[in-house]
Amino acid sequence: MTAPATATAIREANDEDWAWRMLLQGRDHLRLLLRRHDGSEAAWEAAPSTTGHTGFDTLLAVLTAHEFTAAGETPPEWTKVKALADPWIPDHPFLNRDEIIHQTPEYLAQANIFIPARDLATA
Repeated sequence: MTAPATATAIREANDEDWAWRMLLQGRDHLRLLLRRHDGSEAAWEAAPSTTGHTGFDTLLAVLTAHEFTAAGETPPEWTKVKALADPWIPDHPFLNRDEIIHQTPEYLAQANIFIPARDLATA
């Protein structure tokens, strides 16, 4: 997947659960590309179109920047986004608002996005 393909998959998702899966699948694919150290991560240089949801747009940019930075690479220009004007705290089936905020990684909180770190983990 690329950033544009990930954004398209999120936009075309039938429900929010599937949108989350597509977001994490794209992020995981980026991780694999970054581990190769062969330049294949350049596929993520192209800016995506909108997902149709400002929260997902910003989250895709922030996650992408985070992965590039964690790999010691310079993030693409399109990942330089402003924090959301209002906090985005997606509903959670097990955690209340305060628990979600407390369990959010700092790099997401800086973007005014609040998602527990464990919800971003994949096998």
